[in-house]
Order: sequence, then structure tokens, then C-alpha cells
Amino acid sequence: MLVVIATSTLDYIAGGVRMGGPAYYIGLALLHLDLRALLVTTRSSVSRYLSKLAHYLDVVEAGSGETVFEIELHECGSRSLRVLKRSFLEVETFAKVLAKHSSVLISTTYGELDPRYLVELAKGRNVVVDIQGFVRRVGEDGMIVHDTQKVFEVGKYLEASKWSILRGEREEFPKECWVSPLECAERLGSDIIITDGEKPFKVLSYKDRCLYEIAPLHGFYGESVGLGDVFTAVLTYYLFIEGSKLLDAATVASVAAALKLRGRLPWFTAQELDILKRKVSVKHLTC
Repeated sequence: MLVVIATSTLDYIAGGVRMGGPAYYIGLALLHLDLRALLVTTRSSVSRYLSKLAHYLDVVEAGSGETVFEIELHECGSRSLRVLKRSFLEVETFAKVLAKHSSVLISTTYGELDPRYLVELAKGRNVVVDIQGFVRRVGEDGMIVHDTQKVFEVGKYLEASKWSILRGEREEFPKECWVSPLECAERLGSDIIITDGEKPFKVLSYKDRCLYEIAPLHGFYGESVGLGDVFTAVLTYYLFIEGSKLLDAATVASVAAALKLRGRLPWFTAQELDILKRKVSVKHLTC
């Protein structure tokens, strides 16, 4: 069974408030894939909602409350985030939950998990880590900014993993990682996926020393909130449950994120992913 450790949020967007965060978007994405997963998050409106999907998700509460964001969406597709409140994951719960499980997805939003705990979470396991929550900090104006060098700290804590993949947006990685992905991956000791909104993104298989560029499907338009979480959920499913190669899993994940833009449930079906993955443009840059 796949274990997901993810945080929950309440998001103030365009004058309204809604449930959000990795736990919410990843939980629903895995539901669309009919995967029974064990999801660890804080006690919150998100955990209560996801607990109603008990046929598909086993929800374990670790800590209480949501991280609260004020999110401003921009016409260019980017967004600005202001933190109003931060929650914390209760790490004492993890050891019992992770016993006998070999694959884990970890995704936070803003410092809800001390990165030093990644050592035990990743030890001997296959692990996907979304780096966003580990590189974000609050600037002088109260807005979220990125301390991109923290990526290398995260990589250090994953050294004992069986297989590690780091995923994040371009602005969350240091410049050296999107300019020289192979050198970055060697320093991290991990596979890396650097997404860039609707633009082509990089996929680097560290062990194979293969670098690919994937162009997301065009023609889908909508709100970008949650796309990265959907991508990471589908990526992890195809890697650890279906046994797909990194390139293939990333290709399908890009399709799922594009379809989520339609803004209706279900965001996608397995059949749609299977058909549309063949339309994705992939370039082999080095191998």
C-alpha cells in the first residue's frame, strides 16, 4: 500500500475559502485511479472530508489544524501566497504508520515537517518528495519566497532511501538545477523532475544519466491551484504501483495535471490518461 504524508490547508482565494493542500488534491487524484492508499495528515476539514472516502483511503490524523493561505491568482497563471497560519504534523505517529510499507509520498506546504525527519521516513524505502514545503519561507512583506539551496539539504536527508525522486517547480530549484540538471542530480543523489507551469519541463533519471524534456498537453485552461499535487500523486502511483519507468510516469502525470484544468470531477479517468499520454511530446536530450 502506498503511504502519503501530506499537509492540509484552507485557502482564501478570490474572496472565498476552500479546502486545499497536498492531502486534498493527492487524495482525490488517487481516488480517480481507484487506489487504496494510507494518507497521513492533520486533523482538519480535509481529513474529515477524505475520511468519508474510506472505501479508498485510510486516513490517519497526525496533529491538528490546517495551514492557512491567502492566494492571489495572476492572469499569467502564476500566483502569490501569504501565510496566515501554519500547522504541524505530529511525527510520533509516523513510525507506526510506516511499518511494513516500502513506498511513501511526502508533500508539505510550508514547514509543517522538519526536514530532518526525512531520514527515518525515507530509510530503505522508495520515496517521492515534493520540495515546495521544504524550500518556502516568509519574506519581509509576509509573502512566500523560496530558499532554493534548501533542496540540497533535503537531498542529504534522503541518502538512505532505496530510490528517491524530488519534484518541484522551476522557481523552487536552484538555478544550477535547471541549467545543469545532471550535475544537480549527482549532487542530490536523486532523480529530479522540474516542472515549469505550462512550459516544457525536465525529467532526469540519475542512475541512467538520462535527461528528457516533456511538453505538457495544450488546449486545457483553468485554475492552476492543485496541479502540482495532482502531478505528484499520479507520478507516484505509476512509479510505485504500476512499476512504470520515470519518463513514462512523468508523461502520464503531465496529462493528469492538464486535465485537472477542466475544473470538473472527476479530474481525469485512467482511460483518458492511457489515450492522451500518446499525444505528449517527449525529447531525449541526453542518455
